[in-house]
Amino acid sequence: MSPSPSQDRLRRPPADSQTLPRVDSFVPTVLAWRALNEWDEVKGQVVRSDARVAELLLGLVRDTADARYDEPKLLDVIADYALRAFPNATNFVLVSRDELTEDLVVRRAQTHEGPSGDAVQLSRTIAERAMGEDCALLYVSSASGGSATESQVLSRMETAICAPLRDSQGPFGVIQLDVRRPKRGRFSREDVDLLTVFACQASLSLEHLRAYQQQQLAFASTIGALLHSLTLRDPETARHSERVQEVAVWIGGQLGLDDQRLEVLRVSALLHDLGKQGVRDEVLFKPDRLTDLERAEMATHAAHTQNILDRVVYPVALRDVPRIAAWHHEKMDGTGPFGIDGAQIPLESRILSVADVFDALLSPRPYRESLSPRRALLIIENGENVDWDPEVVAALKACLHDVLEDVYALPPEAGAEGDSAEAA
Repeated sequence: MSPSPSQDRLRRPPADSQTLPRVDSFVPTVLAWRALNEWDEVKGQVVRSDARVAELLLGLVRDTADARYDEPKLLDVIADYALRAFPNATNFVLVSRDELTEDLVVRRAQTHEGPSGDAVQLSRTIAERAMGEDCALLYVSSASGGSATESQVLSRMETAICAPLRDSQGPFGVIQLDVRRPKRGRFSREDVDLLTVFACQASLSLEHLRAYQQQQLAFASTIGALLHSLTLRDPETARHSERVQEVAVWIGGQLGLDDQRLEVLRVSALLHDLGKQGVRDEVLFKPDRLTDLERAEMATHAAHTQNILDRVVYPVALRDVPRIAAWHHEKMDGTGPFGIDGAQIPLESRILSVADVFDALLSPRPYRESLSPRRALLIIENGENVDWDPEVVAALKACLHDVLEDVYALPPEAGAEGDSAEAA
């Protein structure tokens, strides 16, 4: 939920990702080029000249839109369509600049058979030229120039085409395809034009991905800041919220919630007690049992939670977080803070309610020791249909061994039935 902050235009690459050397001695011979500012003119020519290409570009638009929030899938789509658009190509390579290190990092290298296991053959000289001059290039390696290693590596290259990827801030990477088998022929000027159009569409989809990732990062940073503010005021409540999150996700998985609903549950659980910052210290940190008046004040934290969370801007998929987090004390009989009852309470809130009380019972208080898992479960079972949803309680019981081991580092037998002393 808390990705590491990054200034990169795409998510930071793995530590073992291949980067292009900062300096190389490769000397290309450029056979043709096309400026990207001629995209509109070239697009019309390309689409009108070949119905197969026009259909393929439409498919690229459709499938990149479907994959726009999933970076690995989007890169796969771009690579697949590039090799379909240029069937004579041997290799496809996509690199982008890491803005923290200025390195050009390989994001995807692929052949017609699948991901390329060989070292990627893309010259930084060519990449920088395509990005610096904002143009697509058709080139071959010169007969002279370049190191012995580079000459050996590039000797099989018949031709290559390379085009920059750019967004509203300028070039941020390149894509390249090469032909290394004589029987496959050579690239032509028409291929440069097609790559120009292809690179522009790929750039649009990657820019959309970058905007989405920045939005997610901004939201995660906001959530992190809110949780930090709670940690400063009440560290134990913050730790409680993290445990409730883990328990709730186990229950949600047991109930078959999909990934999107589980993410809503994760965020809501983490923030469900944020409103306790609005409760007076003498009530929040009282070492004895609360009086009726103090319990009434403590109950206001649910409304405070919603008031705080309503001020956050959420991704569409998470817009129910304030309501779900705030309603975690609603009861099945309608006697909770907001007076919501039964099925009117969102399932995610009903899950939070059970996870919340389970962790509270297992946690020590100044006026009592922590209860055993079995004793805590007996109390919750006695509140079914009044305080808690029986279906949710049953889900907790079904995954109890996993919860105890994963969240509380307790042996599964800690939740076993048959403790007659406690049951009594």
